[in-house]
Amino acid sequence: MMITEFLSEETSAKNLSEVIVGQVIGATTLRNFNFVIKKGMEHYVKRDEFVSVEEAVTGNEIIGVVKEITISNELLPDEFGRDLKMANILLLEGEYPVSTVKILGSWNGKSLEMPKYGIKPGSAVKLTSDETLMKILQQDIEKAAFIGTLSSRETVPVYVSINEIVSRHLAILAMTGAGKSYTVGVIIEEIMKKNGAVVVFDLHGEYRDISLPLSKVRIFSFDEESESKLKIDVSSLHASDFSTLIPDITPLQRDLLEEILNLASKFYSSYDLSTILFILNTMYDIKKENGYKSTLSKEIPCYDLLKSMVRNVNISTLSALIRRLRRLEKTGIFCSKGTPIEEIVKRNQLTVIDLSDVNEKISEVILSAICRKIFLARKQYVRSRENGLSSPVLIVIEEAHNFAPRNLEVSINASRGVLRRIAREGRKFGVGLCLVSQRPSKLDADILSQCNSQIILRVVNPSDQEYIKQSVETVTEDIVKDLPSLGRGEAILTGSFINIPIPVKIRERETEFGGKDIDVVSEWNSETSG
Repeated sequence: MMITEFLSEETSAKNLSEVIVGQVIGATTLRNFNFVIKKGMEHYVKRDEFVSVEEAVTGNEIIGVVKEITISNELLPDEFGRDLKMANILLLEGEYPVSTVKILGSWNGKSLEMPKYGIKPGSAVKLTSDETLMKILQQDIEKAAFIGTLSSRETVPVYVSINEIVSRHLAILAMTGAGKSYTVGVIIEEIMKKNGAVVVFDLHGEYRDISLPLSKVRIFSFDEESESKLKIDVSSLHASDFSTLIPDITPLQRDLLEEILNLASKFYSSYDLSTILFILNTMYDIKKENGYKSTLSKEIPCYDLLKSMVRNVNISTLSALIRRLRRLEKTGIFCSKGTPIEEIVKRNQLTVIDLSDVNEKISEVILSAICRKIFLARKQYVRSRENGLSSPVLIVIEEAHNFAPRNLEVSINASRGVLRRIAREGRKFGVGLCLVSQRPSKLDADILSQCNSQIILRVVNPSDQEYIKQSVETVTEDIVKDLPSLGRGEAILTGSFINIPIPVKIRERETEFGGKDIDVVSEWNSETSG
């Protein structure tokens, strides 16, 4: 049959999945094939559409996805066709569209398998039925999140595994304005429907006004007038945290502070910065020999140790460290008894840590301290089943590249080490990470590679595209090519939380959200009219 004769056939049927939309042409492989689109079916065969064809030997349904559509003309060589188009001369007679299909697998009624036999040229091509697609994408609804619909088929809902999100981590990657925070909101809504526990580190105050009808929302901030001001207990901080908080600390000061922190943890059940300063002042007085020995020796349990330590410490080191810690004390964030971790993580509670009022360095330390406490509390509970945190939790980190940078200009970063540990070990203790970033190429490769599920929205930066492909095993060249052409609210889902990589249209949010673009002209006009 000539191609033009095949295209001229008329077709009509109620069920499109039973309609022949094309015919296989040319050589076929176990990975892809081409088919010519039947006349009148052009509207239904589009990019990312799912099609089916019969396997030559077994008769099983081979399922593939349309990746390219080219239009050829059998009457003209390609170069003539290009010249005619440039001259605005259309030659419709003999033109035919050809689709290139990437094979996803052979459907046996239960699962997709790699095809073992080929496809015969001339085989009929049909649209894959909604029913088959829903079986392929099937999840346990009780443990899944409804995230949207297939981009090419709005009649097919898409669910993802919540267990895989929490136990094996999730990365949401996109350029600015593509819909990252909106997508995070959808994930949060779905997890809270399962009585989940979510903690969001919010750098820009986008979540401060969120409300959930069936779940509690707790907003912690650092505003003095806030009812829920977050406090961090000093005993939970490590020397690396102080190095981040005090960028101008010297190696000698850092070593001294680490020794004092170790002493404080041995001799005090709880302590704050005033305790650390008291110890440092005592060392300063001993060094100066101001005669405080008789009174302070009774107040400080480690007084004799301080006497031996002070011999190797320069008095200028002591005074400089005291000045730096006093400066830190003025923030009012760090104290002896911080906000209990049980208030931050609860079943059926969304907790938002609003970091919009603190600087980047303090934000790093706050995230480091809270994530460390969550991880250790969950670890304690899993091992003892008595103490610690009884609820698994998903930790959402906006602008994750700020907290887990790929390349550090300085050697110290408070949060990256903690996040690396959670990325490696969190699945054993029910602590999940959701990393949200608009600059994937600046995100730590070790942490990104541990995120076994990805929601990737539009990405146009070539370095970001290449870095995603290198760092994420499930991201192929085909997926990378699709990223620049995604519309707003469209995403590619890949990884362990979905059965096959698919393009998805993210569903509408049920809650209000921040992060919307400002209508600049309207705001100018409103100011003018006022």
